[in-house]
Formats: sequence, structure tokens, C-alpha cells
Amino acid sequence: MIFDMDGTLLDTEKLLSECLIEAASDEGWTLEWDTVVNCIGTTFDETERIVMKAMGSDFPYGKVRNKGIEKFKKYVKKRGLPFKNGAHRLLDCLDAEGLPFGIATTTERKEVYEILSFVGILNRFSTIVCGDEVKNSKPHPEIYEKAAGNLGISADEALVFEDSSHGISSASNAGARVVWVPDLQNVPDDVRSKCYDEIGSLDAVCDKLGELVG
Repeated sequence: MIFDMDGTLLDTEKLLSECLIEAASDEGWTLEWDTVVNCIGTTFDETERIVMKAMGSDFPYGKVRNKGIEKFKKYVKKRGLPFKNGAHRLLDCLDAEGLPFGIATTTERKEVYEILSFVGILNRFSTIVCGDEVKNSKPHPEIYEKAAGNLGISADEALVFEDSSHGISSASNAGARVVWVPDLQNVPDDVRSKCYDEIGSLDAVCDKLGELVG
């Protein structure tokens, strides 16, 4: 099993999106929700390209991004970081079945380790592959090929859980079976067709685990 992190295991995408929009507003700009959601599953560089294309060359991207992240961190420090529904239950089920699992995320390692340590699950994963540890980010298959290799399997033996279009395409391009667990992003039909299954929550995944793993 290989999981995406943000929006799949952790309910971070909505909070971070809101923080970025608020940070832009503080600087006198209106950053649209759809623009931010289009960035889900992309690298920092690709996110910047998407935002700057939508906002124009005068938009203070670096300042807004840093301010948004600070807002996000303050919120998390005060109120904690929510998990997606069923995340703990699913990890417990996988442990009980003796099934190894890992993470493949476009987020950089420093932030990944900080977040997973904060929520107390860092040591639960057999491997964690981060965005700054691969040459090609999602939707390229490299990150899932590497994660599968670290688990001692080929990518076509992996079952992947993803919430974004780029993530689904990455795993599918690697030859993995992909389960789409919807979050904020509306995945187009041509990408959805690449999925092995669509399941509404990780809690529901637990109920279908026997069927999924055969």
C-alpha cells in the first residue's frame, strides 16, 4: 500500500488553501478558490506557475506563500492537524494484516517529517518518498516506482490511494492499481478511468480491504 499524504491521509488541503487565500487578501489580492485547488498534487514550482498565470506578474507570490504557510502553522499549533476520516483505522487494519505501507508525496522531506512527527505517525511507514527526492514529480511515475521499490515490490504490485489528478496519473503511469479517495479536486473523467476503484473515505476502504487485497 502506498499513500499520498496531503488530502489523502491528512486533511490539510482545505486548511492550507484557505490560509493562502487569506494571505493574498491581506496583501490586497483576490486569489480564487479554483486557482488554489488546481495546484493540488503539484510541485512548488508548478504551483507558482499556475498561480502566477492566473494572477499576473505583479502578484507577490513568495510573500503570499510564506504568509499562508505561517498562518497554516499557527492554526495547526493551536488546534492540531486533522486526519482524513478513517486514516487511523486503516493504518491499524494494515498493521493487523501485516501489510507494509508507505507514503509518496510531492511535499518536501523537511515539511513531511515535521508534519508526520507532529501528528505522531512518522514511524508507522516502511518508506516515505518526498518531492525533493525524485527528479520528476507527479504525474511522472518515478515517485511511485521508487516507493514500491523501497517496499521490495514492483509498482504493478502496489495499491495506491490518491486524491488528485496528478497523483492518480503518476501511480497509474507506474502500473499500480489506484484507488481514488476524493477530496477537494474534481478529477476529470479521463483520469478517473485510470482508477481501479473510487471509494468515498479511508473508513470505507477498511470495509473493502479484503476485496482490495484479494
